[in-house]
Amino acid sequence: MSSPQDSRMEKVEANKAQKEQDMMSCTSENELLAWQAKFEAFPFFKTPRFFKGAKITLRLLTVVTTFLAMLFMLTSHQSTTVLGTQLDARYSYSPAFKFFVYANAASCFFIFLSLLATIVFYLRGTCPTNKCSYLFFLNDMMMLAMEIGGCAAATAIGELGLHGNSHAGWGSICGYYGKFCDRVKISLAFSYASVVSMFILTVISSMNFKENPF
Repeated sequence: MSSPQDSRMEKVEANKAQKEQDMMSCTSENELLAWQAKFEAFPFFKTPRFFKGAKITLRLLTVVTTFLAMLFMLTSHQSTTVLGTQLDARYSYSPAFKFFVYANAASCFFIFLSLLATIVFYLRGTCPTNKCSYLFFLNDMMMLAMEIGGCAAATAIGELGLHGNSHAGWGSICGYYGKFCDRVKISLAFSYASVVSMFILTVISSMNFKENPF
């Protein structure tokens, strides 16, 4: 059986542990309040103007990156001689690369239209209706899906051209068409950058249609 002195010691230890837990809880709450105060110190990031500016910037970035991706792919051609035979490498010889160009062209065009509409509505102050906001979101989501499809198709063919497939007996062509492969890599890099910007744009477009209309 435990003595009265042991019981008192256990109570003292329990009280000490409870005080430490209360202090830790208070510290966590104070830290949370401090972070909240820092966030509230910059109210601009919560205003519709910030979201409008972010959407305009992302749409402009998407237009530039998709255009550059399309441009580099369109100009990626090279001629070389293999075993005395003149051979050409062009994007148009691959259906996957052609789809990649079409996807970037469509994304560039429709995001550009949405950019113009966004600027017009920004100057007017708001989007006319909530349906208009949904159309912006739908446009961004569809272009994102198309861009991902184009990137996936071009990446698959690009990886095959870069490394080949030893199981099927397909060799790499980048050793013969270095310039062609380099431009394809640059084109893919711009296209993946547009995927990132469109993903962020789609997320923002889906948030609070009424408070942040476009």
